[in-house]
Formats: sequence, structure tokens, C-alpha cells
Amino acid sequence: MKALRVLLLLSLVAGSGAAAEPAADTGREPFVFQSDRIDFDRERNLVAATGDVELAREGRILRADRIVLDRNTGIARADGNVTLIEPDGEVLFADSVELTDDLRDGFVEQFKARLGTGSRLAASSGQLQGGTRAELNQAVYSACEPCADDPSKAPVWQVKARRVTHDRVEQQVTYRDAVLEMWGVPVLYSPYLSHPDPEVTRKTGFLTPTVGHRSDLGARIETPWFWNIGPDRDATFIPIVASDRGFVGAGEYRQLFDRGRLELSGSLATLDKKPKERAGSGPRGHVRLKGESHAGDNWRLRGEFYRASDDGYLDLVGLDSSETLPSLAEAEGFFDRAYARVGVFDVQELRSGVSGEASPLAGPELLYEWQGAPSPGGAWSLRAAGAALHRRREDENQRVTLEGGWRLERFTDGGHRLEVGAGLRGDFAHGDGAADDNNTRLLPQASAGWSYLLAGGMEDLQMTIEPRAQVVLGRNSADADEFPMEDNRAVEFEFDNLFALNRFPGLDGAETGQRIDYGVQTSLHGAGDWHVDAGIGQSQRRKANRDAPEDSGLDTAVSDIVGRVGLTAGEMTALGYRFRLDKDDLTARQTALDLSLNMDPLYFDARYARAVGVPDPQKPPGPAQDKEEREQVDVGLGSKLDANWSVLSRYRRDLDTGRSLLGGLGLKYEDECLLFEAAFEREYKVAGGDADNRVSIRLVFRDLGSLPGTQGVLPGGRP
Repeated sequence: MKALRVLLLLSLVAGSGAAAEPAADTGREPFVFQSDRIDFDRERNLVAATGDVELAREGRILRADRIVLDRNTGIARADGNVTLIEPDGEVLFADSVELTDDLRDGFVEQFKARLGTGSRLAASSGQLQGGTRAELNQAVYSACEPCADDPSKAPVWQVKARRVTHDRVEQQVTYRDAVLEMWGVPVLYSPYLSHPDPEVTRKTGFLTPTVGHRSDLGARIETPWFWNIGPDRDATFIPIVASDRGFVGAGEYRQLFDRGRLELSGSLATLDKKPKERAGSGPRGHVRLKGESHAGDNWRLRGEFYRASDDGYLDLVGLDSSETLPSLAEAEGFFDRAYARVGVFDVQELRSGVSGEASPLAGPELLYEWQGAPSPGGAWSLRAAGAALHRRREDENQRVTLEGGWRLERFTDGGHRLEVGAGLRGDFAHGDGAADDNNTRLLPQASAGWSYLLAGGMEDLQMTIEPRAQVVLGRNSADADEFPMEDNRAVEFEFDNLFALNRFPGLDGAETGQRIDYGVQTSLHGAGDWHVDAGIGQSQRRKANRDAPEDSGLDTAVSDIVGRVGLTAGEMTALGYRFRLDKDDLTARQTALDLSLNMDPLYFDARYARAVGVPDPQKPPGPAQDKEEREQVDVGLGSKLDANWSVLSRYRRDLDTGRSLLGGLGLKYEDECLLFEAAFEREYKVAGGDADNRVSIRLVFRDLGSLPGTQGVLPGGRP
């Protein structure tokens, strides 16, 4: 049992009355003592507390084995296992400390502090000022955890300095005569170094640079600078220096509003030109403006403007490898059972050999969809859409679509699911793209569907089988139905849309005629968290489908056979296989295989795709476009070498031409305080020419110029 534990207000301690007066004059809270033993030296006006001592004032708590308070000077000296807890929760440690009576100012010996994120700051001595600033001598800082087996072992990295200032108001740590050590070896000296307090997530300053090399640019150095303008806005300036070509200045500005956001990015480059790289002259660059605003509870306004000076600029400087750049302005309405959109859409075409004149400006583009509430009498739906398309080559057209439908679903006592529906669609087109200046079509449609779910199994195995069939009746297509087709050229027939009433994407295409769709899907659930699901089916029509593109699998009276197989085994294995087989000889017309294996420490993923009769992606869309066979494989392999090191490789190959498309190798080290990434990537030109080699290196010291979630440099795939 403790010999003595009391709470003592110093104003009540026997001694000179003058010692109690400062607290009354200043209005500050008095000291509160707690200890095993308290001794009073009335002659020297000292209060000595020993044994689990705790002294508190104005939210600060000082703990030690022994604390002596000199009431003449207002100085408290603490020795042995000293801990000072600040009002914000920061904890300071020392062998001994002398503090003023408000516990704000004083001197410390063998100082140690554990900052909010786990970083550590230590010094041989120092001075505390105002409770918000520490001036430390012969200090060392690190975000690394000490070695569990040997705490005296040097951490992965640490910064040693003659003098360190930790300002908690400015939230900044500043070093004088600093040396960066890695694994105890000095690697860098700087007379001055500064970084934000580890608890700060957004602070103005330089971010981690990225260095590398690209065949088209030479050595490439990127040194971002982050500007924390305010709690709702910030900016990043990204100067990029390319040794063989020149300079790129890029930047981003971001701002949040109460009901929206704004993002502005752009770049301007002074790059030396290479022969045949681009036509014209002048500066190269890009601009991108994105914004969003929620106008009330139901409406959202969105806009984007994205343009580059020329086709190859963004990919050359490593800012964006997209093949098209979208621009749009739209208003969206979200209601209880309805959705509305009105907008304008445009695109800049970047694909080599594809003219921008083939891409239309859609404006205005209108869409309204309504879904009625389910009821015993069925559910009603309505859709209205329209668009006006404008091209630079002066062929324009306008289209309006109105569509309504009704569907009713019922289950019999025996478990059969029956579904019937009816719909009517009307289209009107006007302009150069229609067969005539004006074209109208009316498409009634009726459907009936059936399915029956069978389930059973044993203790460790559950199985379901569901056969399904559907009959769709509609008017036959006619020559007058040759409407301009703008958004349905890439019809992809697969099991997932086998039973869709309209398998054309977008708004332009509409399936006509009479057909029957049939298929079966099954699933297996086994012990050990594994699952298999599969499906296969086909569609038959009275006549060949003239609406569908050639070689789509839907253009004949009897369609190709489509199916899928999926396998998952916990988090270890995932397999997805989709196929389309020729109806006559069952040869594969389209195959897609995705496989991932996670067998710690090894990770493997592969993607294989093969398609026959697909459009050439390097040529503009059109009915007479050349078709080709495409076969490609993409393989990634990664492994954790130990708790910190991992390696990742990626390879992509065009099997049809036997040409490599991409190869990459990456190395990564990561622990609680350090991230190192190095990557090599070789991209082969589709149209021939020299391959583009890229090397990137990134080294991030946690809390030293890094932001969470910043993108790495490893080749595409699992990080």
C-alpha cells in the first residue's frame, strides 16, 4: 500500500503566502500534486515529491520518480523516468527536466519524443519554449521502428543534425547541419533541411522526386512541389526536365466546395522536335478542366474540357496514354424512380491515322428514363432520348427515340418463373446520315420467358441448375430502317447479354424480327470457400439478322454459341473464361481468359484474348472497315522475396503477328518508414519503329516529402 497519496492545492501548502499569490494574480489554475510522499522544506520554500509523482497544470501533466518545486523561483525539476504529456496528447520523455511553474518553458536532458504517426525524435539536450517549440541539440529523427532483436542497431534511415527545431504551431521540423544515414551509413549532407510534422497530412513543400530515362526523352527528372493553399484547395506544380528534348511544366489545381469540386490541370512544353513527329510548329501542351456541382438534392452538373496540342504529346511526356480525350457538359437528374440527362459531348481523337473529322460533336444529347413501381399488374417503363450530331465534314443528323414497355413476372407453385412483356419503340432520324433526309420507324415488340431453378447437393457440395428460354416477337427489318448508326458498331455478343431484349449497345441500334433464346446456367458451392458458375446458350431467328454487324455472332439465323465459366477458391485462385463458338464447326470465334493465382509469396495473373473478324483499332469506324483476327496474351508474375522486398514482371504479346507489345520488370522495397521502387519497361511500337524504353526510380522516406496514395512507378499489374 502506498505510504501517502494526496491531491494538494499549492495555495493551501504551509509556507510563505507570497508563493500562492501568483496563481491568484494571473488567474491560472493551481498545481495539482499526486505522489507517494511529499516533503516540505519551509526554510528554503521547497516542495519535494517522490515515488510515482504526477504534477498537473492547465492540461499539462508531468510525471517522474522525483519532482522538486522551488516556490521562490517557480522552477520544477524532475528526475528519473520523466514524462511530459502535452494537452494535444504528444508525449515527451527525458532523463531530467527543469520547467517553469506553468510547465511550458525549460531545459531537458536526454530528450525523447514519440510523434503522432510513430516517428521518433531524440536529442542529448534541449530547450522547451512556450509549450509549442523545442530547440534540440545533437538530435536524431527517424520514422523507423527499432530492431526488435537489437534496439541499438541503426534503423533503415535516420537524420542526424547539430540542431533541430520542432515547431508545433507551424507544424514543421527544421534541421541545421543534417546528415541522412541509411543502415548507419551517411549518404547525404545538407546544411538545411525541413519537413512537415509527421501528423500533418497536407503541407506546402517539395514531394518525393522521380527520376528515370525514356528513349524519346533521355534522362527524365520530375520534382513535384505541393502548395497547401487552404483546407479546401491545393495545387501541385510538376516541373519535368528531359535531357534530350527540353522542359515540361505541368501543374494541377484542386478545390472543394460545399456542393461540388473543381480540378484544373495543364502543361506547357518546350521540346525539341524530331522529324515526322508532328506537323506544324509552336509550343506543345495540354489543358484539362473538370468540375462538378450538386444543384439541390436531385440535380448534378458536370463538365470537362480536355485538349492536347497534338496526337502524341501526352504519351510522349508520360502524362496520359489515352487514345481519346473527352469534353462534355451535362446536367443529371436523380429522382425516386427516374433519371434524366441533358448535355453536350465531344472528343479529340489521338489514334494514329484516325481523322478527328470522323468523331461527331453531340449537342444537345437528351435522355430520360422512368421505371414504375412493381405491382400485381406488372411494371411499366419509359425512355426518351435524342441527339444532334455535328461533324466538321458537314454531314449532320438528328435522332429522337421514344420507347415504352410493360413487364410482368410470376412464380408458379412448382417454382417455375414466367415472364411476359410488351414494348413499343419509335425512332425519327433527319440528316445526311439517314437513307433519306427524314426517316421514321416504329418497332413493336413482345416477349415471353421461362426459367426453372433446380437445387440440391450433399453436406459439402451444393449445386444449382437453371434452364432458361425466351421468345421475342417483333417486326422484321426493312430497307427503310437503315438509320445512322453512331454508337453500336462494336456489338459484343456474349452469355451475359444473351437474354437482353436489345443486345445493341447505346441508343442507335435496335434488334428486330422474331427469335428464341435458350440456355442453361449452373453453379457449384463446395467446402473450403470455393465456387464454380457456368452458363451456355444460343439464339435462333426466322431470318438472318441484317441489323447486326458481320462476324458479330448475331448476323445469321442461328447465332454462335456463347458461354462462360467462373471459378473462385477463396482469395487464392480466380478464373474467368468467356467464349463464343462457331455454330457450324464449334471453332472458337471469341475467347477471353482471366486467371489469377495468389500463393503467398507468389502471385501470378494472365489475360488471354482472341477474336475473329474484329475491326482494326487503328482505322476509323465504318461499314467497309477491314476485319482482322486478333490474339493477345498479357502475363504478370510477382513474388515477395522476404518481408520487405518484392519483384514484379509484366509481358504482353500479340500472338497473331508474333510481335511483343510490352515488357517490364519492377523491384520494390517497403517497410514502415521507407519505400523504394525501380522499374524498367519496354513498349514496342504498333506501327513499327524503335521501341520505347523507360526506366523509373522512386525513393520515399515516410514523413519526408510524401503524400499518402501517390502513384508508384512499377509496371502495370499488381503492386
